[in-house]
Amino acid sequence: MGVFEVIVLVLSSLILGIVITLIIQWYFLNRYIMKLPMAPVNETTEYEPFQLPQSLLNSIKEESFKQEPAGALNYVLQFLFQECRNTNKVRQWFRSRLSIELEELLTRTTTGKLFEAIVLRDLQLGSHFPNILSVQVKDLKLEPVSGFIDELEVCLDLDYSGGFQLSIDANMRLNKTAHVSVKVNQLQGLACLRFTRHPYSHWSFSFYNDPHLQLSVESQFQGRSLPQINSIIASQIRKTLKRKHTLPYYKLRYKPFFIKNDPGAALNDNITCVSSGILEVKVIQVSRISDCIGPVYCSLAVDSMAWVEMVHSQSGSFLTVDATLFKQAGQLGLQFKQEFVADKYQVCIVVESVSLSLTGEVRVGDILVAVDGKRISSLSQVNKYVKQCGERVSLRLERLLRIFTSPSSDDKNIVPSTEGLRNRRSSVEKTDSDSSNSTSISDSPAKTSSHGSPEHRLSVTSEGDSEVPKLQVLTTHDEPYSQVIYFNDTLKFTINSELRYLNVSIWSRGEKNVLLGHISLPLNYFCVPGANNYMDMYSFLPPDPQLINSSTHRLSSHPGFEPCLCYGDILLSTSFTASDVPPSTPHSSLSVPLITQSNNSPHDFERTFFNKATQCGFCFKKIWLKDAFQCRDCSMTCHKKCVGKCSTLTFCGRRTSLQPEIITTSADDPEPVIETKSDQTSLIEGSLFTLQDEGGDEVSTALEQLLSRPYDEELMDVAKSTGRQLFSDLAPTARKQRIDEVMSKLKIVMDAESHNHIKLVKEEQTTCDPALKAKTAFLIGKSEEKMQALTVLMLHCCAGLQDSQDCAQQQDL
Repeated sequence: MGVFEVIVLVLSSLILGIVITLIIQWYFLNRYIMKLPMAPVNETTEYEPFQLPQSLLNSIKEESFKQEPAGALNYVLQFLFQECRNTNKVRQWFRSRLSIELEELLTRTTTGKLFEAIVLRDLQLGSHFPNILSVQVKDLKLEPVSGFIDELEVCLDLDYSGGFQLSIDANMRLNKTAHVSVKVNQLQGLACLRFTRHPYSHWSFSFYNDPHLQLSVESQFQGRSLPQINSIIASQIRKTLKRKHTLPYYKLRYKPFFIKNDPGAALNDNITCVSSGILEVKVIQVSRISDCIGPVYCSLAVDSMAWVEMVHSQSGSFLTVDATLFKQAGQLGLQFKQEFVADKYQVCIVVESVSLSLTGEVRVGDILVAVDGKRISSLSQVNKYVKQCGERVSLRLERLLRIFTSPSSDDKNIVPSTEGLRNRRSSVEKTDSDSSNSTSISDSPAKTSSHGSPEHRLSVTSEGDSEVPKLQVLTTHDEPYSQVIYFNDTLKFTINSELRYLNVSIWSRGEKNVLLGHISLPLNYFCVPGANNYMDMYSFLPPDPQLINSSTHRLSSHPGFEPCLCYGDILLSTSFTASDVPPSTPHSSLSVPLITQSNNSPHDFERTFFNKATQCGFCFKKIWLKDAFQCRDCSMTCHKKCVGKCSTLTFCGRRTSLQPEIITTSADDPEPVIETKSDQTSLIEGSLFTLQDEGGDEVSTALEQLLSRPYDEELMDVAKSTGRQLFSDLAPTARKQRIDEVMSKLKIVMDAESHNHIKLVKEEQTTCDPALKAKTAFLIGKSEEKMQALTVLMLHCCAGLQDSQDCAQQQDL
């Protein structure tokens, strides 16, 4: 017999011996229990009438109750207990709390695995409330600047002998039943009652040391009494009291003193149309925000949608949006793809398609940033995190902001912003605070198309155009950081039927402004005709959803802790004045004032050659070859590949605004297409992307190669396909480092060229000399060509980086 057979035989014998031993023990235990006499089960416990504790009765008889330090508090609590203990509401509250404790016992402990169900049969609250023998303030902390009470700790000497009693029925596995009745005869000890404002308002109750606890326990198994296990049950109750309600262990509590806020609940409410009028918002104070170094200010904006922040950079403006979705039949209803986003200079996860039920929250083209608070960087991570979520999935998205400028806009009305955070134009009025700042738009290209855009669109017009809705954003003045910050700034917003949310955020100013918290409030909370001043305090949501899942806070191990309430709160006072003008019919936020759709006639596209680079009005991407299709009536410009979709999904609206300078020709023969293919082959064979140089000018060398060759329609596909072979001879780690180095150099060059392009555009707008203007226009064209080539190189590198990551993941698997 081999060694393996011997090991198997030994293990089999051991397991068989254990099973036989357990069967024998179970047999004799059943025989012993069945021999015990049947014990009657009391269906209900005996009712005890209210009676004051003996010590309080003695003090009343001796007429010394007026001098007792805790006498007034004791008698108030005893009176309230006397009147409320038999009410259904109080009894239901105790039943619900005890049911939660029993549910935790059933699902979270090893003992609970022996039971199938535990039911609370009867409950008696006892004859009186616990007696407070003495009370004293043990600790008191004040906020040095505002004088607020930060923390109050009260020491209570408790004595209870009221006879609180409960009875429990338990259905065990193997079709067995049990019954347990527990009565509290006496409970004595020093208790800590603590009230605190940090990180948010709550209170807690626990004992300083193990309290003196006397219990009467009765237990039955299969209708027969088992006094042997009564002491075990009493011992387990004492251990539970020590583990949950003795310092340093305690539970964070809210009711009945505080209301537990839910910052995200407002977004789930029914959002209705609001009346037109003027909304005055007074930012009174901000408190308990995260620690920061720089001064603090608030930003308020009214918009048709709820968003976290709006960030403006040289490459584009993005809205950060949080969306909560629910799975239908296990599916999220979204499809994602991984592609290079030129506006962000990186590969992103982009929403490719959206089911009809989700079009209001998520749009095609949105960039996925995080799933359930976890940052994502690949499609495999998206699938993994979505599967890990339950029915409810939280997404953080970034949405490209399209800003439309009316031809009648006067450059004098657009003032560059000094916020450094976002560049937008404001149409709001400021009062009571001379230092409040309104943000504005600067350096934003004019875009006039309104067809099929997945982006959030805003319009910026001159002051005289009152029919066009304008983005309204205001900020308060700066205040130094403290736990309680008083602003007392009043900001005015013009409200119309299109607007839905008041987006509030708190920022720390510095070289780069830091978002500390945000909250989006439905305007129908405040914009109620005939309502007077409305004041309330709102808790901020964390700037990053990943922080909610963080367990770094010192209170995170305590039950009842809510991490989403740890980012401060804001006190707002609002006043709404309805206008006499009836609200206009709401129109889609995706519409643009420049284009009015008078009919549903189809587009009449014709092939057009432009004398400078332009942009597709359907997909909003650059038209690289300056060869596209343009509608004869509304002048909408489209890629050749977008014409079919655009004709199906959008309609033509005749426009009388400025037309771009174009040169119209007839359609050419298909010969150029054949030449394109041959040119593409020659480009690949000619080592178009030369990034193998170890020297410091490898980006310049590759850029010269691209600029020296004619641009090709399929160049983006060539860059992506050849990028998979970039530095493929290197090891995976070395390859990734090498690609990162090249991408860093490319980013520096792209930023420099972007600044140069903006400078040239400003020079062209300000100069009056025709010769100088023509020269500047020529330089702008060269700069745009260089930016196009740099974007192609960045796509080339991103394809290589993605291939290296895929190879690394395959090796790990």
